[in-house]
Amino acid sequence: MRLPGIKTGKKFSRWVQARILGGALILGYHRISATQDDVYEVCVSPENFAGHMEAIRKYARPISLSKLVQCLKQDSLAPKTVAVTFDDGYADNLYVAKPILEKHGIPATVFICTGYVGKEFWWDELERLVISSRADPRALRLQLGEIQFQWNLLQVDLEIEDPEVRGQFRHALYHSLLSLDVEDQNHAMDAIRRWSGLSSDEGRVPRTMNEEELLQLADGGLIEIGAHTRHHPMLPGLSFERQREEIQTNKRELEVLLGKPVTAFAYPNGRATTDAKQIVRDAGFESACTSLDDVVRPESDIYELTRFWQKDVAVDKFMQGLHRWMKA
Repeated sequence: MRLPGIKTGKKFSRWVQARILGGALILGYHRISATQDDVYEVCVSPENFAGHMEAIRKYARPISLSKLVQCLKQDSLAPKTVAVTFDDGYADNLYVAKPILEKHGIPATVFICTGYVGKEFWWDELERLVISSRADPRALRLQLGEIQFQWNLLQVDLEIEDPEVRGQFRHALYHSLLSLDVEDQNHAMDAIRRWSGLSSDEGRVPRTMNEEELLQLADGGLIEIGAHTRHHPMLPGLSFERQREEIQTNKRELEVLLGKPVTAFAYPNGRATTDAKQIVRDAGFESACTSLDDVVRPESDIYELTRFWQKDVAVDKFMQGLHRWMKA
């Protein structure tokens, strides 16, 4: 879940290229929330997000992702075009982000995993279980396919309840589970729940929107719903059939819920494969987004659109990366 931000001169130059070469920017967000424990670096505070949107409305030309794709196909992309997207569909997208988007009249696309609708993602639950539990990390053993996971402290004098130690343990578990298919992830999480000794705590967790909330999000037409697979797996590690199942079932379930076609897709963790791109095209999607940092240009592949992921920075720093491109 830790995704790149705009940090290097190379990335900054790509923003500037959009101004010079007439390209567009697709901005990526996950959660709009003021939290102290953003271990995956996916949260932007409501205050900073409002500043970002105000700047975009003032200096750029915000349009929907579907309109951007239409302009790419027609070779009619206007200068200073920006599209806003969100991955995963956290509930704060409805309760915090939507009012800000409505205030500034900025359209957005939110990509949804139907297998997690109204639930807690496995990586958020993993964080909660590891950090809140007092269980000894050395007591957990997981069989992950042909590999057994067992974590050992490299320094015997470290305290197992030390937050830094728990964070290192969570990090190791996360990367071990990330590439697994859904069934193996579920088995691993069952074992981690038993190890933690904690009861369900879903009332206070960062959950996704449920079906009713997704309909509220789409109400009014400012926000479009896109597909993001059923369970957010790493597609490159799956067979062709499993990739097709995750992509097609996700599209079908969203269309049943919304009562209309779903035309945009985002690859989980931004990782596209040749097979996945073919499945996305065959399923009838009109575009697909990655998590690669780059400007969208007229020659861009509409099934591998690039995005710039936003960090929790104040509007002045946000503008430092945009002002040359957006300046009138």
